[in-house]
Amino acid sequence: MSAAIGLLAGLVVWLLWPASPLSRLAPRRAVGDDRPTRRPGYPLRWRVAAALAVGAAVWLLLPEHLLLAPLAAAGAFVGVGRLRPPAVRDAAHDELGEALDFLAVCLEAGAPVQQAVATVADVSRPATQALLRRVLAHLEVGRAPEEAWAGLHDHPAWRLPSKDLVRSVRSGTSLVEALRLHAADARAEARDAAVKRARTVGVKSVLPLMVCFLPAFVLVGVVPIIASLIGGLLG
Repeated sequence: MSAAIGLLAGLVVWLLWPASPLSRLAPRRAVGDDRPTRRPGYPLRWRVAAALAVGAAVWLLLPEHLLLAPLAAAGAFVGVGRLRPPAVRDAAHDELGEALDFLAVCLEAGAPVQQAVATVADVSRPATQALLRRVLAHLEVGRAPEEAWAGLHDHPAWRLPSKDLVRSVRSGTSLVEALRLHAADARAEARDAAVKRARTVGVKSVLPLMVCFLPAFVLVGVVPIIASLIGGLLG
């Protein structure tokens, strides 16, 4: 028992201990690699944590079946490794349609791509501004457009527009219509996401409502009936 408690305490300390800065570095992909990337799963420390927690729980709850603890721990390690964290929709998704429309207007007016990106970055909201200024920083130090936009190739919102921008710079073709199509798709996706979030409000409110109203219902409706029955029987 004390060993399992000590194991759980060590697990908590290990999870709260800050990870090494080197572990935060993502491997760089080669320029022009258009293969879709799989959303990263939970880190190794969380898989190990799940395995230790499940193993310790089985050890505590079923001390007479100690062989089940390593099997449960292994199953938890493998199961968490197959899971993928839910994709988080950042503000850049909702700002994409507006930014692409601005960019299309600048290009249609005859501005070069770098100048158009700089103009759009100046008037964009913070999330989009940060992404575009990162690209501008690469362009201003003389990096090729393929390398400058490569950082957005894996971004969920800017993946397709950034690839079209690179193709336009290479071939010199007009990008205005493609940007407007991407802007229309982004607006439609933002509307669908807003509708989905609105529909999930009712589902998410079930548990708080149940926690609030169920005890009140029991106290007001059930407890008086039981109290009257008990009083009648005792009287």
